[in-house]
Amino acid sequence: MSMSSIPSSSQSGKLYGWVERIGNKVLHPFLLFIYLIIVLMVTTAILSAFGVSAKNPTDGTPVVVKNLLSVEGLHWSLPNVIKNFSGFAPLGAILALVLGAGLAERVGLLPALMVKMASHVNARYASYMVLFIAFFSHISSDATLVIMPPMGALIFLAVGRHPVAGLLAAIAGVGCGFTANLLIVTTDVLLSGISTEAAAAFNPQMHVSVIDNWYFMASSVVVLTIVGGLITDKIIEPRLGQWQGNSDEKLQTLTESQRFGLRIAGVVSLLFIAAIALMVIPENGILRDPINHTVMPSPFIKGIVPLIILFFFVVSLAYGIATRTIRRQADLPQLMIEPMKEMAGFIVMVFPLAQFVAMFNWSNMG
Repeated sequence: MSMSSIPSSSQSGKLYGWVERIGNKVLHPFLLFIYLIIVLMVTTAILSAFGVSAKNPTDGTPVVVKNLLSVEGLHWSLPNVIKNFSGFAPLGAILALVLGAGLAERVGLLPALMVKMASHVNARYASYMVLFIAFFSHISSDATLVIMPPMGALIFLAVGRHPVAGLLAAIAGVGCGFTANLLIVTTDVLLSGISTEAAAAFNPQMHVSVIDNWYFMASSVVVLTIVGGLITDKIIEPRLGQWQGNSDEKLQTLTESQRFGLRIAGVVSLLFIAAIALMVIPENGILRDPINHTVMPSPFIKGIVPLIILFFFVVSLAYGIATRTIRRQADLPQLMIEPMKEMAGFIVMVFPLAQFVAMFNWSNMG
């Protein structure tokens, strides 16, 4: 490749500026769904005016587009606005899951676990560990976007590697692996709920479980960790040159109280998992299907989100009591209130989203 084929810094600056301007013009999700609702209304009016219909593949009956701007559409919309919002499948599940995951973050369990994972890193595998921790950190709140980059830099600095490479690896892990996780996270709940709502247009009995996409997301952790680590080691870090700087910053270490809390939380986690296993693995387990004695479907699969919430609650409570983060009964609800405040933006976004999904289904546009 000749030097003339490499973009100049001014050309790169123009490109980055163009990307930034386009990114700044992207609509807020709330407004995006408002505009989608308007487009949907106009589209249904046009298609219904031309009598557009399709054949139902299951029974062969014609399916006609309903006009959302008609009197019939108005009579349906007004009484169902609140119902569409409160009955939106992912809303309650995500808010409940945030109660558990948020408690784990507020008592310090998740941050301590991340530090523990980062404290025994070999220089050769630092890139892979930073990326893996970044994927795992998504079970926490959006504070991950602030916590992980400096942690990645400190991990690399602690093992004698270029801290900027560690920072970039952490950013890549947080951004590119936003839903790649070995655990069930809020995105799994959101997507399964939206899929269930969409599937109702064809089969009201169809239910998309939160674990339906878990196999892909879990395998993505392995693939993205390997690919991201190789890119960091073979491409990014060599281009940064040798790190010559000095820094007094040290990777955070756990206190004796935190180490004790993690041991207690680990024991409680194993006991909880063992208890669930005893109710699922035996053929007559109480969480299996009571008629066919299967695991899929079963109360265990249908109740996986409440079980995850209970897991977070029990383990976080054990850690909080062990580390004295929870000293009084009143501390518990207060710690759970704080994460819910961060969900205000999500709740606002869900309102038009729920209306759009319901209108899409009612109008037979699906």
